[in-house]
Amino acid sequence: MHRSLYLLLILLVPLLSNGQSWKTFTDSAGKFTANYPLTWINKVKEGNRIFFTSPPDSESDDFFENINVSVSEKAGYGTEIKIKDLFPAVTNGIKKQFTEFNEEGLRYFKWNNMDAAEITYSGYNKLDPSIKVRTTQWYCFYKSRLYMITFVAAAEKNTHTATARKIMNSIVFK
Repeated sequence: MHRSLYLLLILLVPLLSNGQSWKTFTDSAGKFTANYPLTWINKVKEGNRIFFTSPPDSESDDFFENINVSVSEKAGYGTEIKIKDLFPAVTNGIKKQFTEFNEEGLRYFKWNNMDAAEITYSGYNKLDPSIKVRTTQWYCFYKSRLYMITFVAAAEKNTHTATARKIMNSIVFK
């Protein structure tokens, strides 16, 4: 009996210590699911792009960190075109959209057991140069689809970075 109680505690402590309640989002097109905290808001925007937006950090907070999930389809994705083939073209394209662009890192990893890439960069977006942002993007091909996840935060803050990473890691392709 002690062993089963011990096992139960091992399983429950991480859940209880997190302190946040989470729910599951299922894409209406059936291409992915994602878990996110109840305190975050999800919105479906034009082109079936999904946004998960953080709660405000204070009453004066006017920039909400967000995760944007975009899925596009093309016959050659993952077969003719591989993830590593996207770089440096993706990086060069991003550079054109930012001033004071700084590539902070590029790494390759497995996501949903598929080859994926993560690029992190900071700068001022030319469309809204009022705030310096830090952006982390994940790219992955699965079933002739490109899954692109973008997390945007104010460059000087990392309040929601750990939660954003948990959301990103929870995304399961369908």
